[in-house]
Amino acid sequence: MIYLVALILPPLALLLYGKVFQAIFNLALYVLAWVVFVFSLFLGGSPGFVLWMIAALHAILVVNDAKKNARAAAILAGDRTR
Repeated sequence: MIYLVALILPPLALLLYGKVFQAIFNLALYVLAWVVFVFSLFLGGSPGFVLWMIAALHAILVVNDAKKNARAAAILAGDRTR
């Protein structure tokens, strides 16, 4: 479910995982993507879509890394439930 949030609203997914600085960077990229997308609607191309995909991919990779780190910490702590 968090991956769907990361795809649709990348900065929100990063905030939900407590990655504040990465969320700020991603928010800037996300806003830039929307601005470029709106301005490029009349030009026929869509570089804003590419920027949005970069923001979404960044959020997905950060969330995946956070989950992987949590699993590793749980294994090291002896918690085998995860």
